[in-house]
Amino acid sequence: MTLIAQIDDAACLGHGDCVHVAPTVFILEGDVAEQQAPGTDDQLRQAARACPAGAIILLDAQSGDEVNP
Repeated sequence: MTLIAQIDDAACLGHGDCVHVAPTVFILEGDVAEQQAPGTDDQLRQAARACPAGAIILLDAQSGDEVNP
């Protein structure tokens, strides 16, 4: 399965945990995280699990269904 990450800007509190877990994938732009590069499924899952606000939503790239991190 290939995953796509979506960041809920309204939910993101800018903690930066995703950046610490996957610094090549996520950056902080002000108070909101942004995906700067594609990541592996493992990196995206780790970042989604690390987000205390639950702002990273993972989707199955093929079906578009939400995936539990």
